[in-house]
Amino acid sequence: MTALERIAEWVTSNPPVTAARRAAATDAFVDTLACMVAGASDVSTLGAIAVASHADPRESAMCVDGAMRAPSSAALINGTAAHALDLDDNFIGAATHASAVLVPALLAAARQAGADGAALLDSYLVGLQVQREIGREIAAKHYTAGWHATSTIGQIGGAAAVAHLLGLDATRIVAAMSVAVSTASGLKWQFGTPVKPVHAGFAARSSVEAALFAQAGVAGRSDVLEGERGFAALYGAPHADWPTAPIDTSVAHAIEQPGLFPKLYPCCGSTHLAIDAVLDLLREHSFAAADVAEIVVTVLRPNAANLPYTHPENPTQARFSMQYALISALESGTVSMADFEPATVRERRTHPLLDRISVRTWSEKAERIMLDQGRTPHRVELTLTNGRKLDRQREVARGAVSEPFAPWEKRRKFTSLSGLSDAHYDAALRLAASPNIDAIERLLAAAIRLRNGAGE
Repeated sequence: MTALERIAEWVTSNPPVTAARRAAATDAFVDTLACMVAGASDVSTLGAIAVASHADPRESAMCVDGAMRAPSSAALINGTAAHALDLDDNFIGAATHASAVLVPALLAAARQAGADGAALLDSYLVGLQVQREIGREIAAKHYTAGWHATSTIGQIGGAAAVAHLLGLDATRIVAAMSVAVSTASGLKWQFGTPVKPVHAGFAARSSVEAALFAQAGVAGRSDVLEGERGFAALYGAPHADWPTAPIDTSVAHAIEQPGLFPKLYPCCGSTHLAIDAVLDLLREHSFAAADVAEIVVTVLRPNAANLPYTHPENPTQARFSMQYALISALESGTVSMADFEPATVRERRTHPLLDRISVRTWSEKAERIMLDQGRTPHRVELTLTNGRKLDRQREVARGAVSEPFAPWEKRRKFTSLSGLSDAHYDAALRLAASPNIDAIERLLAAAIRLRNGAGE
């Protein structure tokens, strides 16, 4: 049995779905919808709309601009919008922005599949677990090598999710994932440019198209993950050890462990532990940005590589700058959308702390031990102008399973990003009981009216 066949066997085995798992999947859906709405006017999204603007007789999915388009075009646009502001969730289990791929892909296929809310959520859970099964074996090396796993591993899980939603059998689910492997791409070198959000759009589109290819009878090799010149070998993990035992999610599903990491700050997740550490120190010691002489942040090598912009020139680069993120935290007491307004970024180009915040990495030996233990700690060493030294190490960022957002924080994120009322948030939370996706389309339509100045 190949790695993909093992996964497909699990997908078609009616894996257990609990109320708690559906609730967690609902939170992910709702969080991603807010990110989609907020990212609708971003330059990356507008580019995706321009590329996918042609009419199609198979129009069946709503986009964030209100138009109905073919599923693959809708997935491209909505996936790009979901990732545009870097506020969508992270999934450490595969080093992906899991929901920015899965939610747009599933919404794009929902009408074609005749899916209700529960089916959407169950297929989301399938896609997340598939990302985890592949990510467990290759994500660390693959991501460190420079691949953006959102648009490599992410779309393989996305293809399985859409194939499950369409009711494909195990053979065609294998085929869908195999097709998705052949479109896996996306380099981390694009971080800090408008291309990076499009990676999520590409992945969502590929998820839909791979499942439709499989539905039409197109199949690739079932050993494409582990083959001699297969995915793992060519994408940075040639020594991956693919398990053969059946997948068992009866005790824990990927959404429970390691779980998703929804984001509080609109910038690269590689800055979040350090932001939280600095905010912890601010609350405990009551100092100001002007009191800081130096900050040294120690991170893992892949995280350091994600943050190349020490002196960012624009908001997109600023989202991938540790220096800018920590200056924002010190100046604002948090990191918010306001910190990434063009005028604010221009104003901070000459901030004195840009040259006093440095990023270094753990030793290779220490990092290997940490990763083997499932740990990804970041450390902040902060020196004040009076010579006092403060030190804080963070193992997880706020929003992680072990430090989750409060219900009011989830609600506030949705309403502040979307501009929509609590009624839309509450309707979206009832997705598991919905007979269709009408409430989601009403939400998107209301957001468009609001953006156009017409009110909800």
